[in-house]
Amino acid sequence: MKFGYRIIFIVSVVIFFLNCAYYYPFFSDDSLISLRYTQRFIEGKGLNWNDGHPVEGYSNLFWILCTAILGKSGLDLIWAARILGLACSVGTIAVILNCFRKLHVKKEYVFFATLLFVTTPCISVWAIGGLEQPLYGFLLTLVLTEVLYIITSKSFRRIYLLSVWLGLLALTRPDGFLFTIITAGFLLFTYRQTKTNLLTITLAVVCIPTLFLLSQLAFRYTYYGELVPNTALVKVKITFHHILHGAFYTLSSFLGTFVLSFLGLYSLFILVIRKKDLFGFYLLLNIAAWISYITLVGGDIFPAYRHYYVVLIFFIFSIILGLKLNLPNWVHNKLQAGIAILIVINVFLQYNIPQNHRAVEERWEFKGMNLGSTLKNTFPDKTLIAVTAAGCIPYASELPTVDMMGLNDYYIPRHPPANFGTGILAHELGDADYVMTRNPDIVIFDVGNTPSFYIGEQLKKNKTFTKNFIKVTASDRDADYILFFNTYGNSTGIKRTDSELTIPGYLFRNNEDNAVLFTKKKLLKKMSINNRYEIILNDIPSKNWKIKNVLGKNLEVDTEIYQKNGQLTIIMIPKKELLLESLVLEGKD
Repeated sequence: MKFGYRIIFIVSVVIFFLNCAYYYPFFSDDSLISLRYTQRFIEGKGLNWNDGHPVEGYSNLFWILCTAILGKSGLDLIWAARILGLACSVGTIAVILNCFRKLHVKKEYVFFATLLFVTTPCISVWAIGGLEQPLYGFLLTLVLTEVLYIITSKSFRRIYLLSVWLGLLALTRPDGFLFTIITAGFLLFTYRQTKTNLLTITLAVVCIPTLFLLSQLAFRYTYYGELVPNTALVKVKITFHHILHGAFYTLSSFLGTFVLSFLGLYSLFILVIRKKDLFGFYLLLNIAAWISYITLVGGDIFPAYRHYYVVLIFFIFSIILGLKLNLPNWVHNKLQAGIAILIVINVFLQYNIPQNHRAVEERWEFKGMNLGSTLKNTFPDKTLIAVTAAGCIPYASELPTVDMMGLNDYYIPRHPPANFGTGILAHELGDADYVMTRNPDIVIFDVGNTPSFYIGEQLKKNKTFTKNFIKVTASDRDADYILFFNTYGNSTGIKRTDSELTIPGYLFRNNEDNAVLFTKKKLLKKMSINNRYEIILNDIPSKNWKIKNVLGKNLEVDTEIYQKNGQLTIIMIPKKELLLESLVLEGKD
């Protein structure tokens, strides 16, 4: 094979981009949580999700800061995250190729491993998916190249670059400091015979990355008043249930990336057991630590084995070095056919794995963003929404929001249910009584669905929710959304003075007809001919209430108003199909 490294790079990047195009426009809901923090940071509102008491509902500080830099230039934030992900992924490929070019590894070995890497969907999906995995992988690749340089050259000339990469890893994700611990321990043990080396390693690999970590801890405590981020409180509870789920996740990830993972594991066996290779031991330590960590915290819930990204990078290094140290010369001439066969097998397997196919099918985030944009254009900017999907709807609506799952809320993670640790990862929390005390104007499950998760089951039993919230099916263009409106919400509920009541049309109930329509920045109640629609209001002053005004279209309707036992009942029966915007009542003594 006569390809030069530049040709290998070009071919690899082209295949990588084709793979990205296949999964486009996948974008994770959690990415949009991060982008809400980014947007507010750019606007000068601070690193927070809402006004008021700030909480740290993100776990990717350096990623948010990088996207903020691109966003500040005027670039759309979703594209900023995609471009950053693509750039980091291409950077990872370039660093791998450059590293092994300098080590004079045969191009065939590097090309083979790189092709396996770029044809594994985990890499492409998360390059465009909006979360920090590409940056994390890029920094980890830089760490690996620096450690490999130290081992092969027996020189600490570039060790302070290693300091920076480890420090930035710790800022990219809280678990990034794990690699500082492993790298420092490995290098200190390996070069323990020389005092000068020990001092250099301690300063560069222990002290400097620790300063990065301590700086973030100081910022967290000063700004958020906490030492532990909300993400840990919501997602981390070490229980048998989570460990079992984490073990299954790890096994599924291995089988879901079988060609690359099997070759990586076999190559690691060659490096460690047969060759006693020092860098092989370093790779083994990292893989064991990362897999143990992922297993303990319960794995992950996103498509394409997101947290396995790290392991794939380790395996790429082990495959290349395993081929370099173990492949006999007589095999070299037959390598091209073997590469072609394995790459074809890998591509075929990857495109038939359900977890990868999820990234092709998962598009509900865009439906949620459409709903968020509609809410933003329809209701006042102080409208308080309560959601379970904390990314797409809050990001697009820019409205103040209660995160009912707790990730971006101060109270909920600090008051977990008794069965926390036995449910779906990151979807176990919720406090219906607390949510109701916040008096949200609109409650939204998923991106407009019936009550779900633990919080949904609680709210279905909550008296305030069942009494005061009206379920509607809202149509907007080609989509329908199930929303729950608060009759007494500050922005979307009834408006009252001593002598006047303004009742939005969408608050009128009919057991069989709850259709409403978003149109021209308004939400109108669709009422069918001869159907009975009513609303019952509590604690209304006893007066002679009469209709003052009716807003809407085709307003031919019979109306009945009566008051009994402190309740005001208004009944409307249309004479023909109508769209009701609001009903205004005037009360006289």
